[in-house]
Amino acid sequence: RDLTDQPRNVMVIDLFGLTEEQVRKTHPAIYQHLLQTVKPERDQNNDTTTRKNWWIFGRNREDLRPALKGLPRYIATVETAKHRAFQFLDGATVPDNRLIVTASADAFHLGVLSSRIHMVWALAAGALLEDRPIYTKTRCFDPFPFPEASKAQAASIRDLAEELDQHRKRAQEAGLGLTAQYNLLERLRSGASLTDKEKALDAKGLVSLLLDLHQKLDAAVAQAYGWPVDLSDADILERLVALNQERAAEEAKGHIRWLRPEYQVAASAPGPSNEPPKGKSIQKRRTAE
Repeated sequence: RDLTDQPRNVMVIDLFGLTEEQVRKTHPAIYQHLLQTVKPERDQNNDTTTRKNWWIFGRNREDLRPALKGLPRYIATVETAKHRAFQFLDGATVPDNRLIVTASADAFHLGVLSSRIHMVWALAAGALLEDRPIYTKTRCFDPFPFPEASKAQAASIRDLAEELDQHRKRAQEAGLGLTAQYNLLERLRSGASLTDKEKALDAKGLVSLLLDLHQKLDAAVAQAYGWPVDLSDADILERLVALNQERAAEEAKGHIRWLRPEYQVAASAPGPSNEPPKGKSIQKRRTAE
C-alpha cells in the first residue's frame, strides 16, 4: 500500500545481527517494548528458530541483505498488482514479503524494467491472482534478457527513468497514488473522453506527462534493443525468447553479461569446495519456455 497508494512513513524495528543481550543493553526501551508486545506471541510460535530468536524478524532474508548492503537505493515492485510499476526505494527502507526487489541503484535497470518490452514479457511469463498480475522473480526477472545498450542509449534510458520516478513520487505527494495515476493513464492511452473529475486528477498529478514519459522511455528501450518501437506484443515475445536463448548459450560458454558486476562477480567466486559462498548464490539464466 505504501508503494501503490501513498507512503505512510511508518517505522520498523529491525534488529538483524544483534543478540538478545546486545539489544537489552544498548536499546533497553526497544527491548522492553518487544518483550511486552512481541515475545508473548513468539512464545506460542511453532517454529523453533522464530520462537528462540523472538526479537528479530521471523524471516531475515540473509540472501537479500548482502546484495542491498551499501546501496543508497534499490528497485522494488509489488508482487501482485493491477498495474506493474517499478520504483526506487531508499536504501534504509526494509522491504516486506509482498515486494519483489532488484538490488540495483542504476536507473538504467529501472528504465528497462519499466518499459513496454518488459511489461509484455512479465505479463506473459507471470501468473494471475483473479485479474491481478503476479510478478514472479524466477519467471519474470531471471530469464529476461536486458538490452546491450551503448553508453549514449543507456544514458538516455537513465535520464528518462529518473524523471519518471521523480514525477510519480511528486504526484503521490500531491495525493494521487500510483494506482490512481495508472488507472487514469490507461484511460488516456485508450483515447477515451475524460470526465470532469478525471480532468481534475490529470491536472493534479500531470498524468498526461506521465504517459508521455512512458512513451519516450519505450522508444529509448526499443532503440537499445535495435527493434522498432511499434512491434506487436507477439513480436516482442518472439524476439525476447530468441534473445534469451542466445544469452543462455553464451552463459553456457562462460560469457555472462552481469547486471551489477562489482557485486555479482565477487558473489559468484567459488569457495574452497568450488561452490558459491553461502548467502551469495548467483542467479542462473533460465531458458524461456
